[in-house]
Amino acid sequence: MTAALHSRHASVTDPVSGLALDSSSNRDACYLCHPGSKTKCLRGVMGNALAADGSMAIQCQSCHGGMSNVGKAGRAGWLDEPNCQSCHHDGRRELSAVDASGNPKSWLDTSFATNANRLYRFSAGHGGLQCEACHGSTHAEYPSSHVNDNILSTDVQGYAGTIGECSACHKTVPITWNGGPHGMHTSGQAWVDNHKSAARNGTAACAYCHGADFRGSPLSATRAARTLSVEHGTKSFAAGHQFNCYDCHNGPSGN
Repeated sequence: MTAALHSRHASVTDPVSGLALDSSSNRDACYLCHPGSKTKCLRGVMGNALAADGSMAIQCQSCHGGMSNVGKAGRAGWLDEPNCQSCHHDGRRELSAVDASGNPKSWLDTSFATNANRLYRFSAGHGGLQCEACHGSTHAEYPSSHVNDNILSTDVQGYAGTIGECSACHKTVPITWNGGPHGMHTSGQAWVDNHKSAARNGTAACAYCHGADFRGSPLSATRAARTLSVEHGTKSFAAGHQFNCYDCHNGPSGN
């Protein structure tokens, strides 16, 4: 059914936009059947991402491929779906999960991978927690443009966004170099107080999130403003700041 519907309508022209329903830039093509222009099914942090020119950076087709790709013979509807690792790999974030033929991109890095042969909504990690418990529902990943989608994350950590505060779940914050979700270290003030010993054992692993030049990357960005106690007083950081070795030190090997 899904193959027949998508392949049949791929060549149809959208009467409003004048674009073919198979056009990779036509999110509204999907909304003609899927919820929708009012429901805003694609309303999570990825669906709301903007390109430099103000246009939508990620469309439905960026993950699922065009309508003709979804309708390809041999594709199992509701099962052959995108996975996280097609975009999130090696410290990078792609803007398209599929290649020119509509096939999911594949990488060796599994740091952000779904469980083998399981969709995101069925995958789990970090003590058996469902991925959606920290990242939000499919198509409504934190932070969502719908306030009600963000209630859980706001309740447990004080702001809307991926649940990344250890204290949201742990009454006593554990100190770990790589035992957090996706191999993360402890976050917040607890890590500031305890990261020296980790750095002395080498900084190569730090580059994955903090950048090859150790000056930060989107993976090291804080989602909320923070004031942290450091060696010589306190330092304040705005939401969005990408934490790096130069915030407090003269680089990864500096004082």
